[in-house]
Amino acid sequence: MKKKKLWKIAIPAAALAAVIAIVTVNNANKAGEAMARAMEVEAITVEKGNVSETIETNGTVVSGEQKTIFSPVNAQVETAPFQPGDLVKEGQKLVTFNLKDLESQNQKAELTVKANQLGYQDTVNKSNQAAVKQAEAKAQAASLQAQVDAKKQEVANLSASISNEAKAQAEAKQQELAQINAQIGQLEKELKEAQKALEAAKTQKGQAEVTQQKAQVDFEAAAASEDPEKLEAARNALNAANETLAAANGELEETQELVNSLNAQIAALQPTGGAIQDGGMSSGELQQKLEAAQAELAELKARLEGQNSIAQADAGTLSSAARAQMQTNNNLAELESKSLEELILQGQQGISAEFNGVVSDKQVLEGATVSQGMQLFTLQSIDNVNVEVTLSKSVYDKVKEGQKAEITFAGQTYEGTVKRISRIATEGASGTNQAAIAAAGIQATVHLNHPDENIFLGVDAKVKILAAEAKDVVILPIEAVNIGKDGTFCWVSEDGVLAKRAITTGVTSDECIEITEGIEVGEQVITDPGTHEEGDEVTIISSQE
Repeated sequence: MKKKKLWKIAIPAAALAAVIAIVTVNNANKAGEAMARAMEVEAITVEKGNVSETIETNGTVVSGEQKTIFSPVNAQVETAPFQPGDLVKEGQKLVTFNLKDLESQNQKAELTVKANQLGYQDTVNKSNQAAVKQAEAKAQAASLQAQVDAKKQEVANLSASISNEAKAQAEAKQQELAQINAQIGQLEKELKEAQKALEAAKTQKGQAEVTQQKAQVDFEAAAASEDPEKLEAARNALNAANETLAAANGELEETQELVNSLNAQIAALQPTGGAIQDGGMSSGELQQKLEAAQAELAELKARLEGQNSIAQADAGTLSSAARAQMQTNNNLAELESKSLEELILQGQQGISAEFNGVVSDKQVLEGATVSQGMQLFTLQSIDNVNVEVTLSKSVYDKVKEGQKAEITFAGQTYEGTVKRISRIATEGASGTNQAAIAAAGIQATVHLNHPDENIFLGVDAKVKILAAEAKDVVILPIEAVNIGKDGTFCWVSEDGVLAKRAITTGVTSDECIEITEGIEVGEQVITDPGTHEEGDEVTIISSQE
């Protein structure tokens, strides 16, 4: 009976052991599966593709060409049928004139031109005379300066002789005497020729002055006679006489400068020759010559100072501002000197638009009387259109002249090109969002390649600039690229262990980044390591994206 009971107990124990073994195996399998899932990370395969980096900003549409139109005549405006903001076509008639008062107004203008021309000629003549006087003083100052330098050298040579320094140099200088005398002889020969030329130049100048004065008198008489033909002939003769006189003055100045230069060279050589000849004098004789030379030097310095004062003084020559003003008067005179027939012809033609554009400013009214040169209106081209944009300090260095751009405004999209980038930052610049607002920005001009009639000037426009582009290059999604304290990197699996891979990036878009170094096509990059850290064991699974 006892054996039978023991057998019944043994059977449940074996079954229990089997159950326990099965449960243990199942639990181990589940734990392994959980551990394997915990080690799994998603990865993508590196591929090639295209990436472009764009910069978006806002700007204002402006004309790349504008022209302010002025009245060509003194007349009454007959028609001006346009308003600021109107779109006009090239060749469209914009202003016509009533010419009934043109003749009398232009007669007054011609008299004003004559007065301006006479005043201009008088000023030029006085300026030329003052310039000649000042030039002569400069030439004399140059000659005196050479004499002063030569006399200083003579004083120095005499002082050296008195102190016995010249005795050691006497023999060497004696050998130079022959060469110096030869130079002096050649210079004196050149001087005689130059003096003859100077006399001829003075004679030519005198003749030119007589001719100019006669032409001046004839011009004033012709102006008083109010005979246009005589006045024109007298003006041409006076201009020719002035040119001849100016040429004669120039020739005289050049010849005088040559004479002065030769005199200066001869004077500079003479003391050296005298010093050489005085080499054998006694100390008493040398002392007397020294004192005489010092006195002559003082006199030369005084004369030089006087000539420098004349040469440097304001001798009535025209300043740059005066010349600019006179040039402006000449330009106005040329405009006013147009014949009455030409002015009437221009008035009959009226004013037409020179190009397709928009009138931005109108200062003329129908029935108003306008004067020659008066501003009438301003026309801004719609065939040459730009967008002025401001680049924030975070992106301006990426924008270059010649880059392509996309411009959108008024429901239209246009192709553009970056035309100009300012090199000076301006205050109050702003970017495409609040984060881009900066204290200073860089102004840039984007040119519309093909504007059309839908252009509106002065409106806001959105501009997208293609700053950089790379084609058929290694790329990674933005989320796969990380930035750490040691630089840019991505996550990879090296022999089943999570590791950082240093990479170098290039062009960046909103979705992907160009990889120039560190990763090759076909490699797998972990997009998100999750809670894993560098050095953890991981198992790569393909991304579902």
